[in-house]
Amino acid sequence: MPIERDPHTGPVPEEAWLADAEARSRGRVQMFNATRPGGLDGWTMDERQYELMRAHVLQMIDDERDADGTILLKEVVAAAQDRYSTHQLFPKGRVRNYCTFTKVDLEARCEIERIPGSSPQRIARYREE
Repeated sequence: MPIERDPHTGPVPEEAWLADAEARSRGRVQMFNATRPGGLDGWTMDERQYELMRAHVLQMIDDERDADGTILLKEVVAAAQDRYSTHQLFPKGRVRNYCTFTKVDLEARCEIERIPGSSPQRIARYREE
């Protein structure tokens, strides 16, 4: 039986990956969004900020998840704000949006997925079929 997927879960087209490779050559990450045309959100993030937020989201899922393998998105975002609001990569102290944007990107890259129908929103590692 196939796994029910949220529409935000990728994959994105090959052209998106090519755009990301070009952005990374400049120290940026092309932000993906599986619900947008071509899988691109239309902007880039500093690669160091992205990698810190990516590691945070994945670590929270791996270390703090519930017995069902999921975690509340709001817990992940709140922890990011608490942990990184004084980090040198976020001089203005506003981390919530970076975490949320990275989460959307990771969904499109099939690293994580939202749990369909969950409210409040829950996320988990991407599950292979």
